Amino acid sequence: MTTAVLTRTEADSQRLSSLLQGSGIASVVWPLISISPIPDEEQVAVPELAAGGCCIFISANAVRFGLPQLAAGLDQTPAIKVLAVGRKTQKTLAASGIEAIAPEQPDSEGLLALPMLSGSVIPDTVIVKGEGGRELLATELRRRGGQVKEWSCYRRCWPQADPGLLNRLGGPLVFQASSGEILQRLSQLLAGSEKQYLLQSPVIVPSDRVARLAEDLGWDRVIRAQDASDQGFLNAIKPMLSVDGNR
Repeated sequence: MTTAVLTRTEADSQRLSSLLQGSGIASVVWPLISISPIPDEEQVAVPELAAGGCCIFISANAVRFGLPQLAAGLDQTPAIKVLAVGRKTQKTLAASGIEAIAPEQPDSEGLLALPMLSGSVIPDTVIVKGEGGRELLATELRRRGGQVKEWSCYRRCWPQADPGLLNRLGGPLVFQASSGEILQRLSQLLAGSEKQYLLQSPVIVPSDRVARLAEDLGWDRVIRAQDASDQGFLNAIKPMLSVDGNR
């Protein structure tokens, strides 16, 4: 029986594991990333939002760690527009009563194609994000003439992860890689532990950009989910298991 190897944070992976179990799909939780808030002593001031401007949440974690400090400003700023990078982030905002616009393509390129960010007048924008990450969105909005503030409210951490865990799993594996950073770490761990042959296993990714990266890293079978959500992963893995005769 095929086993899904879940590589997001412990909490995210456990939640997805429960969803997969309900569909009769075996999984193992192998977190390759953890998320921590920026310590108070390192945090910069919460940015001011501009009337008629835009606030972009770049991930569900940006909502979890940033919204508590921004909620009052969003409520009090006239005509502010809220954007989410994808449906998972959009749903996380909706759970807190915030209506957000999300692009069909769940990444920076998709956001940049939205009419309000690709017109002749770019609104003043606050980008809520984690430390590091891609600079494409902010760089391109500034090039288009927009005033952009980036605010990091969390950081990615990389816990110890023993590839030996994979030795105890019987049958074929399907790997989850919900971001480019996780995919790169997963690929490095497999190559560094002489398990590079596992790059022949399927890997499920959330976007065309991460799919291209997977191909560049040598993955043979890249499956593009509709987005980074749990349901997106489930929808992507089900047809594959059916084709492989495991369902």
